[in-house]
Amino acid sequence: MGEAKEAPRFSGQWIGATQGCTMPAHIWEITQQGRRLTIATRWEDDPQVQRFHGELLPDGTGFTIAGGRFRAVAVGPQHFVVPGWDTNDARGGVGPHYDVVFARPGIAELAARAVYERYRKAAGEL
Repeated sequence: MGEAKEAPRFSGQWIGATQGCTMPAHIWEITQQGRRLTIATRWEDDPQVQRFHGELLPDGTGFTIAGGRFRAVAVGPQHFVVPGWDTNDARGGVGPHYDVVFARPGIAELAARAVYERYRKAAGEL
């Protein structure tokens, strides 16, 4: 019998929390086929689902989205960060872009802020 294949790291549901600005949660459902990702996304208070595509990085530690304009970085098995993902589109074009930390639903959501702070410290931002 061969080895069982590990499930793709980013597949499944994620809840995103904008850091530094009060916004509704980003809800993502990611499916992965090889290196390609399909992301169904919506704001928590919006029934409209949008879809976009990403590509897994060669080392599997993250993925690019929006044609490579943004890069998601894994921060452990239950979190990833997309720097600058919350653009000011939802705020009428006013203000900066904000980082979003994504967590698996449930207990991991409660640790999202602490995980984000560790990520920033490791990146030399604190």
